[in-house]
Amino acid sequence: MKHQLDDLPDLEVLALQAIRTGRVLANEWRQILPVVDGMTHAKVSETLNRLDEGDVFSIHDEHIWAKLEKALVKDLNAHRAGYGSYALESDTSFDDLWDQGLEEKRWLMELWKSFISARQALIDRRRAAQLASLFAG
Repeated sequence: MKHQLDDLPDLEVLALQAIRTGRVLANEWRQILPVVDGMTHAKVSETLNRLDEGDVFSIHDEHIWAKLEKALVKDLNAHRAGYGSYALESDTSFDDLWDQGLEEKRWLMELWKSFISARQALIDRRRAAQLASLFAG
């Protein structure tokens, strides 16, 4: 299977997806407010504000992503044993939870996964362009 660089999504499209998913994540996070161990709500708010501004690669946030993910898993697990761990690894879009609070947290986890995926796609696409340019004639 042969792929052309032109077949890949534009960096701008991927960047827009990362920015938009980050902004939606920030808005929804503020509604749920999962407790992030070792961080104050004010410190988490700084990260959320950067996401609102479209800054998905701030050096200030690189160490925070793992903490946010852990907080989501912990919060979901506290609501229903094992569900946070499951939700991190699985598509929960069609889960019938019959619990509004759990549903809101499940949705936040899906937004989280979308954001991380969009962010990683942008990183990978940029790296692919850099690598391909080494071999361009």
